[in-house]
Amino acid sequence: MRTPLLARVMLVPAVALVLLGTARPAEAAVHDLKATPTTVHRGFFDASLPPVLTIDSGDIVRLETSTGNPRYFEHLGVPKEKIPKELFAEYEGVDNDGRGDHTLDGPIYVTGAEPGDAIEIKILKVAVRLPIAAMSFRPTRGVLPDEFTYQKDRVFWIDMKHQTVEFAPGVKVPVKPFWGVMAVAPEASRGRVPSGPPDIFGGNLDNRDLGAGSSLFLPVQTKGGLVSIGDGHAVQGDGEVGLSAVEGSLKGEVQIILHKGMKLHGPRAETPTHYMAIGLSPDLNIAAHNATSDMVNFLATEKGLSRDDAYMLCSAAMDLIISEAVDGTKGVHAVIPKAIFSSK
Repeated sequence: MRTPLLARVMLVPAVALVLLGTARPAEAAVHDLKATPTTVHRGFFDASLPPVLTIDSGDIVRLETSTGNPRYFEHLGVPKEKIPKELFAEYEGVDNDGRGDHTLDGPIYVTGAEPGDAIEIKILKVAVRLPIAAMSFRPTRGVLPDEFTYQKDRVFWIDMKHQTVEFAPGVKVPVKPFWGVMAVAPEASRGRVPSGPPDIFGGNLDNRDLGAGSSLFLPVQTKGGLVSIGDGHAVQGDGEVGLSAVEGSLKGEVQIILHKGMKLHGPRAETPTHYMAIGLSPDLNIAAHNATSDMVNFLATEKGLSRDDAYMLCSAAMDLIISEAVDGTKGVHAVIPKAIFSSK
């Protein structure tokens, strides 16, 4: 794997692409990590957390993540017998009736990972695990706080056969599952960091394009990386404008790959069809600036364009997408199709 792009570039170098797709490498060790009271942490990241699993670079982790505190569903009137029994075990000991969206599997220790390296989380498979899910909005939150000044929660039952969510008679949305939170631990000096806003180490990116077949690259902040994954989304629109996706429990497989010496300064990603630059900032304009600047740098340093031509190409062929508009730190990702570049 080729080393670092320029200081602020957060894109996958053309000569350093890792093959995507869903095939499991035959030589990779496979580990199971299910959500239990002893394998999750909720609502924060912390480099002092002991790992619940230790793996080598290239290993596969089969995940089951949990979203849906039974007390939350019971509070909304769901009969106890209708709530999947797995959730009662997974939320044992939780002393509140919050939904528990940021119930995160991990941390996962990656042997040999140190600051100055990067960890790639390659999403091989991801699917809805349980049929129960929920959405909500809250006063003073979301994109329309002036119009929705009250609280609303709603339970959804996912049609597991047809993989759809019915919002109203005649209105069915196909599921497109992904994990909203994928992160490494922050630097130890930062202590316990809330999982709400995304950060240099990843976290609550809520990027719907990071589903099966995609890869997320994160800069290692502490020894072992300490990867955490959760916040299952059955489906979400870009921006997550009402504060919540259709939040539910997922299952899937990820391959975690260590890239020694790949010095990143924030998260980056790619999908099977696009290169992606990720811009983060409390100011949406700055987030858009950062994503665009990173894409220009990528085109100049990795595709050989002049910066002038790279900027023009961005205006002609790049899309800016608001991945997250409601979590304090805004997320904008810039995507440009791989198909426009010659393979020569």
